Amino acid sequence: MSEMNRNAICIIVGFIVLWYAGAMFNFIPFVGDAAEVGYTGLLVVIAMVACTCWIIETINKKEK
Repeated sequence: MSEMNRNAICIIVGFIVLWYAGAMFNFIPFVGDAAEVGYTGLLVVIAMVACTCWIIETINKKEK
């Protein structure tokens, strides 16, 4: 597994762990409908990770 893929997976897993930790302590964003907040946050994180990996991969290809 490449370092970029490992980092992307670690970011997504870290987000999920922090989301559950916040839910356990009744963190403010989780007072409302936690499923919607978590799902939206997860989609945003996945999109950011995918775009970041794509940009880094493109930059690395142009350098070679």
